[in-house]
Amino acid sequence: MKRIDFSKKRLAQAVPLVSKLGLMAGVSGAALFGAGPAAAQVEVDEDRMETIVVTGTFAGSLDRSLDVKRDGESISDAVVAADIGKLPAVNVAEALQRVPGVTIVREAGEGQFISVRGLGPNFQSVTLNGMPLAYNENIRTSGQSGRQFRFRVLPADLIDGVVVSKAPTADMTEGGIGSSVEIRMLDPLDRDPFVSTSFEGSYEELADTLSPKSAVSASWQNEGGTFGVLGGVSYQEREVQFERFGNGWGEVTEEDVTDADYLHGVAVPGDMQVTLEQEKRDRMSAVGGVQWRPSENLEFDLDMQYSQFNNEIAERRLTYQTWGYWDNLDQSTAVIENDRLVAGTINGGRIRNTTEFSDQAHENTIVIAGAEYDVAAWTFEPKVSFSRATSDLETPLQRIEYRTAEGVGNTTFDLGGDAVGDAEINALYTDLDLTDPATVPFRRYRIRPMNSEDEDVTFKFDATRELDMEFADVSLTQLKTGIQVSDRSRDYQRRDRSTTTLRDGLSLIDDFNDVMVPGNTFDQVVGQGQLWTSADWDLWRESFVIDGEFDGVEPSADQLEPTAADMRNSYGIDEEITAVYARLDFASQVGEIPFSGIAGLRYVETESLVEGTLASAETDGQGNVSTVTTARTTDNTYKELLPSVNLNFDLHDDVIMRLSASKTMTRPSLSELRDVVVPNSGTVSDIFVQGAAALDDPGLVLTAAGGNPYLEPYTSWNLDMSLEWYFNDFGAFSVAGFYKDVDNYIASDFETRTLPFAVNDGSTLPVDVLVSSPANVGDVAISGLELGFTGRLDMGLGIAATATFATSKLELDKSGVGLQTAGIQGISDQSFSISPFYEAGPFEVNLSYTWRDDYLTDAGVTVTSRPTEEDATPFYQKGYGTLDMGASYTFAENYEAFMQAVNLTENRPSTYVGSDDRLHQIHNYGRTVNFGVRAKF
Repeated sequence: MKRIDFSKKRLAQAVPLVSKLGLMAGVSGAALFGAGPAAAQVEVDEDRMETIVVTGTFAGSLDRSLDVKRDGESISDAVVAADIGKLPAVNVAEALQRVPGVTIVREAGEGQFISVRGLGPNFQSVTLNGMPLAYNENIRTSGQSGRQFRFRVLPADLIDGVVVSKAPTADMTEGGIGSSVEIRMLDPLDRDPFVSTSFEGSYEELADTLSPKSAVSASWQNEGGTFGVLGGVSYQEREVQFERFGNGWGEVTEEDVTDADYLHGVAVPGDMQVTLEQEKRDRMSAVGGVQWRPSENLEFDLDMQYSQFNNEIAERRLTYQTWGYWDNLDQSTAVIENDRLVAGTINGGRIRNTTEFSDQAHENTIVIAGAEYDVAAWTFEPKVSFSRATSDLETPLQRIEYRTAEGVGNTTFDLGGDAVGDAEINALYTDLDLTDPATVPFRRYRIRPMNSEDEDVTFKFDATRELDMEFADVSLTQLKTGIQVSDRSRDYQRRDRSTTTLRDGLSLIDDFNDVMVPGNTFDQVVGQGQLWTSADWDLWRESFVIDGEFDGVEPSADQLEPTAADMRNSYGIDEEITAVYARLDFASQVGEIPFSGIAGLRYVETESLVEGTLASAETDGQGNVSTVTTARTTDNTYKELLPSVNLNFDLHDDVIMRLSASKTMTRPSLSELRDVVVPNSGTVSDIFVQGAAALDDPGLVLTAAGGNPYLEPYTSWNLDMSLEWYFNDFGAFSVAGFYKDVDNYIASDFETRTLPFAVNDGSTLPVDVLVSSPANVGDVAISGLELGFTGRLDMGLGIAATATFATSKLELDKSGVGLQTAGIQGISDQSFSISPFYEAGPFEVNLSYTWRDDYLTDAGVTVTSRPTEEDATPFYQKGYGTLDMGASYTFAENYEAFMQAVNLTENRPSTYVGSDDRLHQIHNYGRTVNFGVRAKF
């Protein structure tokens, strides 16, 4: 039963090396690489084994990763457990950022998603031990996707290794145009029994908090080595402070101003907002594994993984409204540079003070049962997995808003200088005392319960036969066929309520809005700013109820009867996926150069069933308008043939050239497939309270987001080539080129629709709203180059470095729009990682600096009925780098003290609109220091 093939020479080197390293307590080489009993029984030179003496060093972990890369079937990279333990990496995503071609997306300072070769999180296929996962939904801002794995739910402590395959083979689960990412768990029979523990603290500089983290894992097997069990538990708490400044840009017209003609044609900042986000995070994860080998040709495996991630969030936000108040701008204070208004004072504007509370609970569960049976030269591998991911709001999203009257107070702003490059603005404040709760009167209180449940049930059956056949100087070495059947589903439920009232006998007093923000809030982001008070959540929670529906303010979605608007916001999706494949492994030579290869074909059929509710305004004969809801079920089926060829040439004992050609696919995100139209929630609330009068507010946002259940999947033809040179003693150099031609690219299309809005008097108000919906709009071409180098001097000084260079071009060909070109989301022209390290006896220290150039964010690609590309507003992330550090000291045979620091240079990412002199956002999450002790026995 051979899971991954190795040459005898490389296996002889790899197995003893990695068996002495391990994850804290030691992990065998066969376990890391997934080698089963056949691999473990390969004859090796005992003298060679005795000469290798390696301790659990950072350099050793790099060498293990290079072994995985070298012995891979196609172009791939890897990180292994010691990598994750030796560099600052709270989770798997943060460890992967040092892999060539991989960049990460952080959320509130912590790694969340990965992008590979410029393609975003939706384009990565993520599996655990080869089986697909149900993905958690990101409901922090009510945003949705459904194809992007949230790596934050998995800790680094309990993962054996991660392999990123960039050139697919036919037996890999489809879905990853960017890459196929396999997370590998520990196996109890492929290592010596062990017990491992770690204890550490995490200090967050901005929040000034110290939080605990601990992990324990153990493995046992019987004397005969036929039965083994493994288990591990990890727990972590974090309290963080995250700051965000944001604004947009618009152009003033004659309709916007009457007394400020000098602003006509000038770009002005939109409403400016500062947001303080305070989070309390706790994550508990557990893994378990059982292996039983009753005979040499039969094995049973059971793997389990569970993770619970809770995130209690308080967002305290000030919005300085500018739009609609430009007539009040003091011209003597106005500073106009390059047709931009960058500074000034508005005499009489409006301030919004908003607080949002929520308590997110994300659970991930996966159980995988499988077997391997060798009989008559065949290996049969049946597997079944059940995966569930839930994202619930134990405390529904609470939005509490206070707002000043119009014309009260003066607002001063200064966005001059290099605000994007410095990630800092000069001034933003009002002359009002925002620490006095009486300054800003209460406006409204909204509640949004949301519950999302995703499930994946997969059956997979592989049949492999070793071959010894010759055909026209080509040796056929292995035939592998298989079938995979998956049932993937999502149930997404959302409720919105503005009908909250105080309990009998209570009144809204100043105490409800008297929580002072910390004194260091925005002291690095805003040169001259101000502090403010915000809502006291404990008082609000105790004092309010939802009228006639719930005695309190913390219901789940299923505890409230859905309204027409709720049904419009909720949906269900079921996908039935059937895939069959065959791959043929072969070997030959060109002249004196031997090579091996894999040719394969995968056929995939996807049937989707989308359930949604559409709402429309209907007028009767007397002119009365009502909301009519229509439940709709939509079917769609698509089929794809995905061929692939991978060739590996042994140019020299230590030089490998790889060539690959393949077709891959990525399905549309589940949120794009939903059959709903969801208006802006603030607009819904405003119209409910004010009726038609709300339409006179210049700040009202008349937009909505819709879905498209008829979307076709992305498909891509890919060409890949790599050259890998492995050094005899330690390290390697690699260069890889890639080209992707992606069809059916999906972006937003806009149209105006008349939607019904409920008013609190029971009436319905029809309003014209600009609705964005996803559409297959054109093709994308992506090409690039990846470089990797790892080396070390005898003195213990070494370096690991990667760099990626990429270009992209999007061609839009949509009726009524014409052919256009633009960049695509998430691709930086350049990104790199450099990690120098030094090891001397029991002491080691390493640094890691990662950088990526400017790139288009997910707000940047839209298609409209307007004829020119200039009408679209692209949003860009400014290039930025992050410096991390790790150090450790082994002070006894089984004990190690360590320290890690994240974001040493206090990097603050910033974004801009169109050009880098128009600031959009600044993010600040400060530095983190982790320190602790590991023990292994």
